[in-house]
Amino acid sequence: MEETLLIQQCKENDIDAFESLFKQYENKIYNIAYYILKNEHDAMDVTQEVALKIYRSISNFKGDSKLSTWIYRITYNTCLDYIKKRKEDLSLDEYIAIEGETIDNTEDTYESNELRNIIKNCILKLNEDFRTIIVLRDVHGFSYQEIAGILNIEVGTVKSRLNRAREALKKELIKNGIVRGQKA
Repeated sequence: MEETLLIQQCKENDIDAFESLFKQYENKIYNIAYYILKNEHDAMDVTQEVALKIYRSISNFKGDSKLSTWIYRITYNTCLDYIKKRKEDLSLDEYIAIEGETIDNTEDTYESNELRNIIKNCILKLNEDFRTIIVLRDVHGFSYQEIAGILNIEVGTVKSRLNRAREALKKELIKNGIVRGQKA
């Protein structure tokens, strides 16, 4: 069913339409929450909380942005609220998850996993703004426009912040001997 029609039916309190619409986004919502929180239980809680927020506020969706951008902004903000509610610092591993990683005893796989862990740790050393923008763009592949919508900032800000984030990441990678260049 066309998304515009589903949105309209959701605004008319059609539960079946909402379930159909939510199913289209549920996995991505969960993945974003899991990537930020790195805990299945927390990601499931946030996914359910996002479902409720979407259901309660779909009538306020004006269509100024894509529905996906609106939903992912709710997801991102809900994750931030969840972190604040927990009132504890997240370990570095809770910010970045390596999706689909498998354990293999081959030397190549070991080196590949070790390299990913070093890169992951370098990303985690970045400040929150840089880390978030790197994860949204380079890990999840969101467009500049989508990131602007999710973070509620201008596209130009996304581009400049991403450029600064990549420079900061490059410095960390140089420090760790992953990228050749002048020592930072």
